[in-house]
Amino acid sequence: MSKIKILVVEDESIVAMDIKHRAEGLGYQVIGVTPSGEEALELVRENPPDLILMDIVLKGKIDGIEAAQRIHDDFDIPVLYLTAYSDEETLKRAKITEPFGYIIKPFEDRELHSSVEIAIYKHEMDRKLKESEKWLSTTLESIGDAVIATDKEGVIIFMNPVARKVTGWDQEEAIGKTLVDVFQIINENTGIPLEDPVTKVLKRDAVIEMNDPALLITKDGTRLPIDDSSAPIRDENGSVIGVALVFRDITERKRAEKEKEELLKDKARGELSNFVLSALPVFASNIPPQVRNNIARSFSDRFEKNTKARFLKDLETCLGKAAKTPENIFRCYISWLRDFFSNLGIETELTYENGSRLFKFHNCPWVDDTETSPMFCMICRVIVLRSFTWTNLNGNVGQTHCLEDRDNYCNFEFVINYNE
Repeated sequence: MSKIKILVVEDESIVAMDIKHRAEGLGYQVIGVTPSGEEALELVRENPPDLILMDIVLKGKIDGIEAAQRIHDDFDIPVLYLTAYSDEETLKRAKITEPFGYIIKPFEDRELHSSVEIAIYKHEMDRKLKESEKWLSTTLESIGDAVIATDKEGVIIFMNPVARKVTGWDQEEAIGKTLVDVFQIINENTGIPLEDPVTKVLKRDAVIEMNDPALLITKDGTRLPIDDSSAPIRDENGSVIGVALVFRDITERKRAEKEKEELLKDKARGELSNFVLSALPVFASNIPPQVRNNIARSFSDRFEKNTKARFLKDLETCLGKAAKTPENIFRCYISWLRDFFSNLGIETELTYENGSRLFKFHNCPWVDDTETSPMFCMICRVIVLRSFTWTNLNGNVGQTHCLEDRDNYCNFEFVINYNE
């Protein structure tokens, strides 16, 4: 193992020689002795030592404290102060330079030896820690996901560039703010604010994956679909000292899913329309009412068998964690009903008139066939009336206008009883 190289900075020549001989006697290599701070800086620049023994009080333009500060800033070499002064003001000045220790003159060889060894060890540990932190910081800055780190109180201490871009917050603005100020998320379906990740992680003391469809409200108010996960940050003892949040903007993924969904809907719409049109010969106007009613009942039963389970699943998805109030259930039901009719090429709208909820049809793809094929109107009626029973809402629905009755449009009126 190579000897530790030491530079001695001491303006008392006899004391300097004594320190040199003691250090060499302990097995260290003294590469230089100088009485001034200015010369010490030159020697360090020419031949950097492993450690500097620096007298605090030096003659010349700069004293030992100022010389140590420059060496700390420019060369990152550990400094051990040598001083016969231990007054509070001197030590306070010296502390600013982040020294690796003090040796009070006069001192014993064992004090010099232990101080040098400890200083070298601490400096090596600091170097490894800084290197590790640099690698960690570089990694977090470079990864494609957004990363935010907070302390245990939820105060932001780090944001990588992706997190800053997604949220719209500059790091200088965000550092020191709580996570809920910068990372505001709501349920995509209900608009209800979601519990912040810090609270969830601290409550469960575990990695948390987001289950609810979430929207992030950025600094400028834009709403972005995201997914995320949060994990506790622990110290060497396993205690939670903060939370790391990793998330990503999934706008493009959502767009691709939407396009795929639309393609599937187009396909389903075409298949459904073809099926209904192929049934035209059966749904003739001259079918006796009794037979027509039997057909309606048969269609209604098949409709429920093939569709109800899917409806109930979609209803649960729409509600999410929202309260299962009549209003929320009805809202999700109407959304489902509109999508269903959309697959048949029918545009619909829910309006409120004189306290009534009116479900209106803006068009009908079979409007030219109503006189000869009243079964189409009957099918729409069956779909609305039967599907409403699946909601278990207290109320009723009736058709107030129908093209079959020579009205200009089709209309259903819903009455919901909230008092039962």
